[in-house]
Amino acid sequence: MTSTRAKWRAGLRFLRMAAARTSHRVVLLVIMTALVASLFPLATLAITRAQVDEACADSREQLAEYRAAQEVFETAALEYEGVLNEVEKVERKQDRVEGSVAVHAEDVDRIQQQIEEQAVELYMRGGLSSPGIILAASSVDQLMTTSEFLTQAATGGQRSIDELIAARSELDRFSGDLSDTRDELKVVEAAKLEAKNNQEAAMVAEQNAYAKLSDRCKTLTSKYDTQQRAAAAAAQARASGSVQVGSFICPFTPGRTSFIDSWGFPRSGGRRHKGTDLMAAYGEPVYAVASGVVRLSNSSLGGKSIWLSGDNGIGFYYAHLSDYNVGSGSRVSQGQTIGFNGNSGNASAGAPHVHFEIHPGGSGAPAVNPYPTVAAACR
Repeated sequence: MTSTRAKWRAGLRFLRMAAARTSHRVVLLVIMTALVASLFPLATLAITRAQVDEACADSREQLAEYRAAQEVFETAALEYEGVLNEVEKVERKQDRVEGSVAVHAEDVDRIQQQIEEQAVELYMRGGLSSPGIILAASSVDQLMTTSEFLTQAATGGQRSIDELIAARSELDRFSGDLSDTRDELKVVEAAKLEAKNNQEAAMVAEQNAYAKLSDRCKTLTSKYDTQQRAAAAAAQARASGSVQVGSFICPFTPGRTSFIDSWGFPRSGGRRHKGTDLMAAYGEPVYAVASGVVRLSNSSLGGKSIWLSGDNGIGFYYAHLSDYNVGSGSRVSQGQTIGFNGNSGNASAGAPHVHFEIHPGGSGAPAVNPYPTVAAACR
């Protein structure tokens, strides 16, 4: 506030000096207008909703279709994220049950081996009349039910039998749980496939609806949406302490990608999502969001990936590409095609997309939520 008042006082002194030098009131008006514009430069640049409505007068139905398609995509994307979480939970449950089955199977094997060793020991001590009792038994069960074994084994043998019965009961119980869990996994995987297809269909519908807008409607809608997202991004940046990334462009052609704010959503292995998933058609060109140097990698998690070390010191990470368009160590310019959209790595069962991250301190530094920055650039 003090700074603003100082500007006004300086401006008014300038006005008085200008007025003293000339009697033309028009000069005073021009200077006053310039002063106001310098203090509030954004006010004249803002796009209002009324301007958008006017520009889209010839595309009202198409604009309504586009807005509705955006909402449908967001709902479908959130549902897909929810199903992914369910699949992850059932997979973890299956892993736990499989572990329990393995442990109890080992217990059964161990106790059966003890009973066999006990029978051999009884024979060696003369407790069994013939090794034929052991050799003729087709299973531990048959051996245990022979009257001679039961008589000679006495209390120790009965204890082993009880332990085996209990161990088998637990093994059967966990085996049943495993069968049920596998059936449950089939159900949630089917739901995942349906949600994936719905999300892809919603993405195509959104992009097709956007393409139907008139050029002027498209331009002002884009500016208005960018303006709204930029304001939200600034508020979120202030709240989270994130930093500005400087000159930045969309990783895809604006209007040809769909996405939601999925920062922090659950991921496999107890991880949390540390980026924004930008959905687009398979093979869609992926651009360098800033000038810098790229480093290529390939792993089971991120698939074909690119680290872009920006000249501004910020690191940008692209994962799940279908292919590269540059070599590792290459210098790239902002807007250059560096790869193509895909679903490599652990995204092989999902819809094609680029997992995109922003690391203000470079590739080794923590990531910040890229959604506000991406949202402001990609419409």
